[in-house]
Amino acid sequence: MDSLLYDDDADCGDQCFVEYQDDLIYDYPLEQETLSEMYNNCIVTTIYHTFVHLIPLISASLTCNLAARITYISHDLFHSIIALIGIIMIWHYAFKGLYLLVFFTFASYFCLFLPKSLRSEIKVFIPSLLMILYCEYFLKIEDWHSIKSVIMVASMKASSVAIDIIESDTRVNCFEYAGYMLCSATTLFGPWVSFENYKNLYRKTTYKLLWIFVSIGYMAVAFFFLCVSNCWTNWILSDNAGKWMLGFRDALSFRTSHYFICFLASSLMMVSGFPISQTLITKPLEIEVPRSLVQVVVSWNIPMHNWLKTYVFRPSRRQLGRFGTIILTYAVSALLHGLNFQIAAVLLSLGFYTFIEYQLRNTLANVFDACITSKQCSLHKCEHSRTLINCYWVILVNVAFSALAIFHLAYLGLPFDRSTGQETGYCFEHTIEKWSQYGYSSHLAAFATYCAYHLIS
Repeated sequence: MDSLLYDDDADCGDQCFVEYQDDLIYDYPLEQETLSEMYNNCIVTTIYHTFVHLIPLISASLTCNLAARITYISHDLFHSIIALIGIIMIWHYAFKGLYLLVFFTFASYFCLFLPKSLRSEIKVFIPSLLMILYCEYFLKIEDWHSIKSVIMVASMKASSVAIDIIESDTRVNCFEYAGYMLCSATTLFGPWVSFENYKNLYRKTTYKLLWIFVSIGYMAVAFFFLCVSNCWTNWILSDNAGKWMLGFRDALSFRTSHYFICFLASSLMMVSGFPISQTLITKPLEIEVPRSLVQVVVSWNIPMHNWLKTYVFRPSRRQLGRFGTIILTYAVSALLHGLNFQIAAVLLSLGFYTFIEYQLRNTLANVFDACITSKQCSLHKCEHSRTLINCYWVILVNVAFSALAIFHLAYLGLPFDRSTGQETGYCFEHTIEKWSQYGYSSHLAAFATYCAYHLIS
């Protein structure tokens, strides 16, 4: 039951490496009155400048792909090339994080050779925790905010390798580890990929042209979401719209910027040679039209969901129980994003929301023998007597929970607006003020949901 619960509810539920969107998304004044003016002054300019900005990274990813196919490049030389290209790209896009990342790569590799007693259980996360704390307290807030996603992905990579080798005597090749930690296709924008999947890039022998069309498709979808975030949302809903519509607009703009980063990362992975099965990062349709909040947090960042499930949730569920493990999982996700009240508040709220929703819907499904659980049953394996096909009120209940999830999602996204705090991270006052403007309605709705669950159970 615990594993089933996590598959639905536990994920980061937060920004998929959105810290880097500041460099790529340009905030143009949208005072145009016609579609033609918006197209010329916002869409064309946004796409052009963003694509030019990404040309070095696309070229680097393509170089990694070609290097994997050249037969006379040795194993160690290939991973050295990947690491060198990664260093160049980090220097170009995130110079302020280059020395930290290189130092962390060497330090975390050294930790792999410590006795098992010094790197077991929670101890494997200590190097990553120390790095995050150092950045929080010793870097300028603007510098830390600009490299936060790079450090987050590196922490996930280092921790996953350390945990994977705890129970074995396997020695990690230093060239492989350096290439893995510094690979430009995954270091700057993510996502997290396993060490084994990275190593499989070497000696790639398939020459199918499908990857070219898939990577172009990913890039086109990424730019579509960029235009929606940067141009369409402000054009459709002006500042004269009502309070709730403005809140929905800001939350939608944030979500679509997240989709842009995710599909861009998918495209770069395809260009670098990763198989298509490993490049799916997010599912926008399941987020925008969700069956439940638990579906939202899983679909928000699938690779991070898998990392949290494998390295946080499953190892701790016996000691902490179902609820404690879920809260721990969201807390770890928040910590990876830095010591930021806004992110922690959103993620912990999601932890409570998803747990309450999961419990309530499971209880209702058992009482009424109806297919209204958070996770939709397979059409061919549903054991409920009342389903979407033979009972109309089952459809209505699922639609109601879907609408509630959309409401929660819009509310929780309110603090992520385009105010002056975007470049340095939002403060405690900003988050509370945003939620107070809407009467803490989402939290009150969640409390009412909990009361309903408590009464029924």
